Order: sequence, then C-alpha cells, then structure tokens
Amino acid sequence: MNGCSGALPTVLDSAKLHALADRLRLAAEEVDDAMTQATDRWRRMSEVFDVRGAQSAHHLLDRPARSAESFVEALAAARTRLTDAADAVFPDLQRRRDLLAARVASANERYDDALRDAAEAEARYVRENDADARSAAALTAASRRMAAWDARTTTEAALGELDAEIARLRHDVEQAEDDLASGLRAISGGDEVSDAWGARVGVSQDYWGGMRAAYPGRPGSPEPLADRLTRSLSDASAERISWMGRADRDDVRRWVERHPDFASAVGLIDPGRARRLWMRFDPAALVQLFTVAPFAVGNLNGIPATTRDDFNRESLSQMLADDALSDEHREQLRGLSEVLDDDPRPLLLSLFAETDDGSPRASIGWGDVDSADQITTLTHGIHEDLGKLPAWAGSAEAMQEAVSAHLAAPGSSATTATVMFMEWDSGSMFNVLNIERPDNGAVRLARLLHGFRAQSPGVQLDLGLHSLGTTAGTQMIAEHPGLVSNAWLYGSAGISERTARELARQMSAGQLAMHATIASGTHPLGGDWIAPLGRLGEHPVDPARILGTQTFSSDGGVVGDSESDEPAIVARGAATGGHNVQRSDLPFYRIDPAQLVLSPVGALLQPWDPPSVGYLDPASQSFRQSVMDIADGVAPPREGTQ
Repeated sequence: MNGCSGALPTVLDSAKLHALADRLRLAAEEVDDAMTQATDRWRRMSEVFDVRGAQSAHHLLDRPARSAESFVEALAAARTRLTDAADAVFPDLQRRRDLLAARVASANERYDDALRDAAEAEARYVRENDADARSAAALTAASRRMAAWDARTTTEAALGELDAEIARLRHDVEQAEDDLASGLRAISGGDEVSDAWGARVGVSQDYWGGMRAAYPGRPGSPEPLADRLTRSLSDASAERISWMGRADRDDVRRWVERHPDFASAVGLIDPGRARRLWMRFDPAALVQLFTVAPFAVGNLNGIPATTRDDFNRESLSQMLADDALSDEHREQLRGLSEVLDDDPRPLLLSLFAETDDGSPRASIGWGDVDSADQITTLTHGIHEDLGKLPAWAGSAEAMQEAVSAHLAAPGSSATTATVMFMEWDSGSMFNVLNIERPDNGAVRLARLLHGFRAQSPGVQLDLGLHSLGTTAGTQMIAEHPGLVSNAWLYGSAGISERTARELARQMSAGQLAMHATIASGTHPLGGDWIAPLGRLGEHPVDPARILGTQTFSSDGGVVGDSESDEPAIVARGAATGGHNVQRSDLPFYRIDPAQLVLSPVGALLQPWDPPSVGYLDPASQSFRQSVMDIADGVAPPREGTQ
C-alpha cells in the first residue's frame, strides 16, 4: 500500500444545478410568452384582413400551441427535479466528500510517518542485532521494531477503511447522478410536435432529456468526457491533414490562411493516429503538403525524426519569408536557423506559432532520435522562449556529447540522444504560482515522448527539468506511469501534492528514479533563492522531500560514479551560483549580502561579475554529475541494435 489509493469523486455543484434550473425557468417563460403572443396576434388577423372561406384560420396554431404548452410543463418538471437534487441530495454528498478530503491528507501523512519509522526501526534493529543480538540495545531495538510495525499495520488498516468509505461515496455519487438522469429522462412533453395540419415535426431527441446516442462521459460510460473530446479533436485534426494532402492547392492555402492556429494543434494528435496517417500518405500527398502546409507533417509525433526535420525546415523558411512576421519573432527564428546550421546538424522536431501572440515554439534534437537506446529531454522554466534557444542548445549539445563520451569509454554500444523541448509558454513571475501553464506544457511533453515511444517502442526516456519545467515534467510523469524512467530536477519551483503522491508511488514500485538538486550557496542569501518562491502557490511540494527522491549537490565539488559501492572521484565541478541554468550575469540570480547592506538597490540591479555558473553549465558540478548518472542509467542496448 502506498497511501490512500481512492480518488475522491467529484460531486455535482449545487449552485450549477440551481443555475441550470433557473435557465430552464427562463426558457419556459420565454417559450410560453412567445407562443402566447404568436397565438394572440394570429387570432387578431381577422381584425385587419377579411379572407372569405378561411373563417377557421385562427385555429391553425392550436396544435403548435398545445405542443409548446406541453414543452413548458416538461421544462417546469425538469426544473423541479434539478432544484430538489440541488437542495437535498448533492449538498449532503459534498459534505461527506469534504470530510473525507480532510481525512485523506492526514491519513496519508500518518502512513508516510509510520512507513518511515518502520524503515528506521528495521535498520536500527539489523544494526544492533548484527553487533550483539543479546545486548540491551538489541532488545530495545527489537521492541521498537515491533512497535513501529504495529503502528504501520494500524495506519494501513485506517487507510483501508478510508478507501472503503471513498468507494461508498463514489457509489452514492454515481447513484445520485443516475437517479437524476433517469428522472430527467422520464419527463415527457414537447417531443410530440405537430404542425398546423397535424403532421408530426421531427426532433433530434427520442424523448425529453435524452439523445439517441448516449452522451460521452455519462455515469457508467467507459470513456470520460475529457478523453472523448481529446480523441475527437485528434481524429478531426488528422482528417483535416488527410484532406490537405488531396484537395486543391488553392483551397488548402485559403483554409490555412483562415486557420493560422491549426499548426499548433497538429502536435496534439495521438501519436499512434499520427503514425497511421503518415503511413497512408502517397508521394503526391507528401509533395503537396511539403509545398503548402509543411507544418501538417513536421509537427506529427510518432513519425521518423528525419522526416519531421525536413518538413519543419521548410516551415521555417516559409515563416521567415512572411512579411507580416514581427521583428521579435523574426529574430527568434533566425536564432533557431543558426542553431540548425551547427555541426553536428540538429533535428527540428516541431515548429509552430503560439495561438495567443504568434510566438514561435519548437523542439530540437541532437543524435539519432529514431534509433537511440536512450533519449534525455530537457525543458525550461519561466521567462524562456526561442530567444533563449542558443544558450539552451549549448547545454543540450554539450550533454549529448558528454553522455555519448561516457557511454563509449567502457566500450558500451548503447546510444543516446538529447532533445530540447520548447513547445510551451512558461509565462513569467506573474503566473509562476499557478498550475495552468505547467498543465499545458505537460500535455505537449507527453505527446512528444509518446511519439518517441511510437517510433521506437523500446527506447528509454529520461527528463532533465529546470524551475517551472519541473512542475510540468513531473505532472506529465504522474499522468503517464511507466513512460519516463529517470528524471533530474534542477532548482524546482515545486510540484502539486497530488503529483507528489503519484511520484512516490512510482518510485516505490521501481518505475521511476528521480534526482533533485538546488544550489544552497555559502551564505544566507546566496545560492538559488528564487526556486522556493515558486512553491508558494498551487504546487507547494519540494520534490527533494518526497520519499524515494535522490538528492545531489550543485554547490561545487567532486563528481563520483554513483554505480560503484565506493564512488571513484572522476572530476570536479563548479558551484551553481543562483537559479540560472546557463552561465549568466543577471543580477536577480544572486545576491551578495555585503552589497545588500551597502546598497540594496545596487545589490539587485548590479550584474554579477564574473558571470554565475548555471545548473547545466558544462563546468558545473550538477551538469557533470547528471551526465555521469545518465550514462550509468542507460539500459543495455536492445537486442538487434548493437
């Protein structure tokens, strides 16, 4: 058992049910008023027109009026059912949920404490027993060991009872939803609509409140609504790309011009769906897409990286040729182009413009991404965009070269690749406390990594995450168990409590190895003082405090072989001076206490000289230790790849 395993169900908000009931009331009033006015005016037509032989014309609206009246009654009945449920049923369920939610955190905390105490007691018992099994210390250790195990058993039983209560609540919530839905489906009225001559007018419902097809996400539905929407959007995007490959070129160009945001949606297509789409393309379709919409292939996850690179480089050329491109974005794309011209030649794995402000986003890879035995994907924190790519590219390329060299030293045939993920808008200090942007980053990162797995099923996937990127990356790991094997976290801005629990479970199960570091500095205001500020909001957990996380130093010193029982000193690394990931002279990364006393403004505004070493500066201890650990953690080459 790894803490409370039952997820609390979401209870329908009574306020929203009341709001829906009010909308039904307003709709009923509007329908009744509209039909009353129509009938009244129709019957008064004889005051204006004298039509011989049509004396009964004023009765022509009688049947539609009766249908409208029946519909108004149905709306009123539905409103009554909603208000009854909102006033009596769901508030009680919400109260039960709130009480359980308050107990879950404390129960998990007690369990974690008991688990830790049991482990410590076990270690003390083994140590004392090995020293002298008959000593008083050994007997005391044995007694404390039994007490710790009893406490653990008690907390496990309490968690089991809590899980059972959550299961009962979930059943009651589902039953209440089913009862409400059944009650609404039982309402009739307004579904038998007749025209003036008595002929039935068809409607899209078989009965009031129920469609012919069960709505997605209904109680008992095997597919949640969010998953259904994601799949529907993925399928719709894939179908649009298929159309682009065979439609008239001018039609495709016009459609693309009207939908400039579509390029950003391509990467969200399910990688398996994208791969099937790619395999069905004929040469003519690929030529057309390369010419008029290269982004439609270049941003597909799950297809060969070399193909994505070819199409994305064409997208880059077309974007740079656009006269409407802003100076800022043109400069960013030129920087990307310069990185892509480096030797060895990187792979442009994605390229699209952000829908909000047109900012370009991309992912770039070094090494043979398609066939590597292991891929390390790096991502950034706040205030980072393609304008910072040259610095990040330096770190990524240096990591690729260093890990490859470490793998080659003992004669291993394992291969590695490194990817820089810059597809998400990490925002600024004004939104660093919120979870929304890491949420979005986690979705895109998951698609990228699932794409690697679709292209190369046996590849080992690892992550290197900085600042708010640790929030996004760990959330993605939590939502996709087994996808990532190892993660290195630098200066974490914190993770959510729910993510922390899932990471602890994965580490306990042996699915994940997580490493964390933060520069502490040599004085109270030195080191990375920025990272903890990110934990003051919706992601408050320091990942270093999660049971199972391995911490490593970034304060300067020796780098050792973590796989050895007696680690050999193989190198030394410099201390990371602040929150920066590369070498930087930005003043807000470091504070000199002496300067702070003499000149508070100068301490915050004066650039640091010499520049501060960053977490992924090739000279830093954290970089060099990560390189060694990544190389040590690469699994043996898959059969047939040597």
